[in-house]
Amino acid sequence: MPPHDHHHHGRKGPPRKGPPRHHHHVPSSAITAFVDRPRIDALLAPWVPDAADRAFVVRCILGEGPAHHRGANFVLLALLGLLVEREGRAPGADPASVAVPLRLPPHLAEAREEEDAYPLAMPTRPIERLAARGTREFEAMVDCLTDGPPQHALANAAMLALLDALLAGDPPRGPER
Repeated sequence: MPPHDHHHHGRKGPPRKGPPRHHHHVPSSAITAFVDRPRIDALLAPWVPDAADRAFVVRCILGEGPAHHRGANFVLLALLGLLVEREGRAPGADPASVAVPLRLPPHLAEAREEEDAYPLAMPTRPIERLAARGTREFEAMVDCLTDGPPQHALANAAMLALLDALLAGDPPRGPER
């Protein structure tokens, strides 16, 4: 953990440089007050056309997990949605999208013959700007983005879908370092 500012614990020395740190805790009620589920529902409609499936995805992204994750998911998706809208980009299907696996506890997963997936697939074209498809690096990036609890994996998939729409008009330049 980084050291605290000089006013904490009687520490002496020069004041910390840079922007002030965010120190106070925001109650979850303040977070849920700004989360606009219908906005994200409408934003995801091109990728999840079925209303019931989309409601499930939105609930996972904005209704599950810690409040700060739900709030962060809303903020990031809404901002990406504003960019897609501003740029007038229409979402396009990525034929190389990958399924976002529905992670089940081991005792339930063993009873299943095949792995279930969420109704939102994750486009992989944006990842190809960082790593070549089929490489270990590419596969590791896909795994990082699709693994974890639903509020993470589905938010990542939704953000990649929006980024894919934003980047669709730009020719791929290959991996950049």
